[in-house]
Amino acid sequence: MAELTNDLLAAVLAATPDRKSAALRALRGEVDDGGPAKRVLPEPFVTQRELSRHLGLSVPTLWRYRVPKHGLGGRPRFRVSEVLAYLESPEFKVIAEELKAERRAARKTK
Repeated sequence: MAELTNDLLAAVLAATPDRKSAALRALRGEVDDGGPAKRVLPEPFVTQRELSRHLGLSVPTLWRYRVPKHGLGGRPRFRVSEVLAYLESPEFKVIAEELKAERRAARKTK
């Protein structure tokens, strides 16, 4: 293990600034295909359960909020960045107000 560490340190010290920045981009998940624009690896899809854990919301709440989803293999899959953007959108704010109004009306009928 120490030999590997020494080899890595020697490579870092000998690398040019361009090679160092390319290595950092690779570690961050950016792909440099030699073209002028860099492609970033796509964000992975997550399950409803993974999304609910990440956001701290229940699965039924995600369903009520009508979060954007993708159908992959007959199952709903989500991208966290898309859901976060949706939760900040004016479209969601309207839905949230509708849900609040429904809850208020349901409480009055009890």
